[in-house]
Amino acid sequence: MSSRNMINSQLFSTLRARILLSYLFFLSLLVFVTFYVVQSTTYEHSTGQLLAHAKASANVVKDKIVSRSNALQESLNTVSKDFSFKQLIAGSVDDKISLKVALQNYQRRNDADIAWVLSDKQEVLASTATTESNTLKIDAQKFTHRDIQLLFIDDQFYLIKAAPIKYVESSRNINGWLVMGIDTRRLITPELVELTDMDVTLLRFNVPHQIIGTTHSTKLIEQLTLLPVKQEVGLHQLNKPLHQYLYFTDLFAQWNGTPIHILLTTHEEKAYVSYNSLLFQLILILAIAGIMASTAAMFLSNGVLSPIVKLVAVANQIRKGKYVSNFPTSSTLEVASLSSAISAMQDGIKSREVEIQDLAYNDSLTKLPNRNRFYKTLKEKLSDSPAPLAVMMLDLDRFKDINDTVGHEIGDILLQDIANRLKESATPSVFIAHIGGDEFGVIVDNIKDQTPETIANEFSSLFDTPFHIAQLTLDVDVSIGVATYPKDADSAYGLMQCADIALYSCKGLHYPIALYNPELNKHSVQRLNLMSELRGAVALGQLSLYYQPKLSIEENRISTVECLIRWIHPIHGFIPPDEFIPLAEQTGAIREVTHWVLKEAFRQQKTWKEQGHSIGIAVNISAIDLVDMTLPTYVEKLMQEYKSSSKCLTLEVTESAVMSEPESALKALNTLQSMGITLSIDDFGTGYSSMAQLKKMPVSELKIDKAFVLDLANNEDDQVMVRTLIALAQNLGLNTVAEGVEDSQSLSLLTDMGCTKAQGFYLSRPLPAKDFTDWLKQYEEKESA
Repeated sequence: MSSRNMINSQLFSTLRARILLSYLFFLSLLVFVTFYVVQSTTYEHSTGQLLAHAKASANVVKDKIVSRSNALQESLNTVSKDFSFKQLIAGSVDDKISLKVALQNYQRRNDADIAWVLSDKQEVLASTATTESNTLKIDAQKFTHRDIQLLFIDDQFYLIKAAPIKYVESSRNINGWLVMGIDTRRLITPELVELTDMDVTLLRFNVPHQIIGTTHSTKLIEQLTLLPVKQEVGLHQLNKPLHQYLYFTDLFAQWNGTPIHILLTTHEEKAYVSYNSLLFQLILILAIAGIMASTAAMFLSNGVLSPIVKLVAVANQIRKGKYVSNFPTSSTLEVASLSSAISAMQDGIKSREVEIQDLAYNDSLTKLPNRNRFYKTLKEKLSDSPAPLAVMMLDLDRFKDINDTVGHEIGDILLQDIANRLKESATPSVFIAHIGGDEFGVIVDNIKDQTPETIANEFSSLFDTPFHIAQLTLDVDVSIGVATYPKDADSAYGLMQCADIALYSCKGLHYPIALYNPELNKHSVQRLNLMSELRGAVALGQLSLYYQPKLSIEENRISTVECLIRWIHPIHGFIPPDEFIPLAEQTGAIREVTHWVLKEAFRQQKTWKEQGHSIGIAVNISAIDLVDMTLPTYVEKLMQEYKSSSKCLTLEVTESAVMSEPESALKALNTLQSMGITLSIDDFGTGYSSMAQLKKMPVSELKIDKAFVLDLANNEDDQVMVRTLIALAQNLGLNTVAEGVEDSQSLSLLTDMGCTKAQGFYLSRPLPAKDFTDWLKQYEEKESA
């Protein structure tokens, strides 16, 4: 061993890295504390000096103005005793010109801007002021005090002083007054800036502030007049855009009971120039010290690293996932301890990996494998054995209702019971997993001797028996989507996707079981395409409106038409609204579609009005439209654009749309109703609104669902139902519209029952605008004949 290594071994027989790091830490802490304390103290000291300077400057400004005021007062006292001036005042009735000339001379000598000679009754004998100010009633007595007195004349403040004039000095009687004033703007001079090293402003606090005098530039003053300024004594910072300025305020004088303040301002950078200079020096010193300390620490740490290089290599192996069996030993206590700790850490990592593996592939609630494990197992089965197998996706029906009704705790127990029932019925060839939420996945191996329908029915039958939880009996239905290998797909992902598509179809058609077929996939792809194409359909002119008349039964005339949207796709042809309206609601395009329908309906109504047809329009709106608070504004804009009345518009909304979010829906309905728009509940009788909710709805009309009207002439139960609904509406003061009128007998029954309006194929199918216009003309001609 070389002498250098021996020295290093002696010097670093223990791990001095801790000491070195502690040294660096405390050095950094010391630097930080030093910087903070010095910076804070210096800033407070600079701020205190600045505040003291501002107070002294305010006193200097006041003293200068008071000195000027006193000098003016002394001068006025001298002039008031001048005998020749008294003679001019006594003879002012005959020679006003000489008095005015003398007054102007004295004004110039005293560097004043305005002057008056008043009689003993305070009447103006001579003045150098404007005509307007000559009409002022000046109480000269109050301007003889030694304090600062101001007068507001011709939109400007003046420092005013007055001296009494006595023809006989020893007399108590005052024969007149000599009054002079100095424009306050001239009192605030650059000399004050030199004396105070701050900009000076006299102002009254209001919005905008009234500037009486200032040394600021015109541009800054325009901004200053609009900024909020604190009146309390102290240093403050102006708001944007003058936030780089500091200011100090002090009371200067009173005028008409309101205070006038001195405002001293200075640029923050200028105010703290000495502080900033000291701060820069401090930062430089501390930076140099830090660099020197860091350099020393680096040299020390390089020597300490050598004993732990081997342990670093071991730690890197563990980091890469390669476990080490032999750990390096050392005579150094710290290195030996670290080696032991890393060994224990490796053991802990192994244990946690096992736990993580379990969490990654198993569901903690049901104790079943999770989606990741399901996918991995399915992938392994497809690679290991090419035998046919089935993949099923099971989804619980109305599980959300169970959670909302009895609580999530009961819902979790139900999922556990379902998992247990599935596990108990499973054979070795069946793999069951909890995919997530209320969905389970099943893999059934080797299905050569079974059909997919048989397998699905076996699992569906497991739900025929109710579940008993916490004294509750829960009937649970299940929807099952089935895909098979290799018929439907040859990959794990493809099989799961096909089973999901089948499940979606199953729930959409309300079937308990659905087997995958390519048509379902085409439908799914087409559905996705339609979702992306729907927004462009409006711009491309693929949407159109059809109109179906509503007969006002009592008046026997067509009073309203329902506007029905149609999408004629260039490839797929006619797409029913029942297919694309839900897509529009899912993608958010429903607002654009509704706005287009409203605009087109108002445009067509205006055309009919110009043709002599007075007819109202009825437009369907969705639940999303109902809570869109921009809808009332858009409707009002259209009514103004097409010069239409709100009475001519009916908005139809389904019971389910109102009841999905009753509070928001009622708020929207009230807004629309306040605009005078007629509101109608569509498909009434098929929803789930209560009488209490119905009473709260600000609707004017109930639209009886066609399910009760189509066979009205032959079905007594339907007649009872329709008669009940009409009576209910009449008791609530609402009109009724019966849709689905197919024959004259049904219309006659509705007339006898007191129904307000009728709609259906008996009158007319939905027609495009031109065909409906022709039909309307024929109908009106027929009725008038």
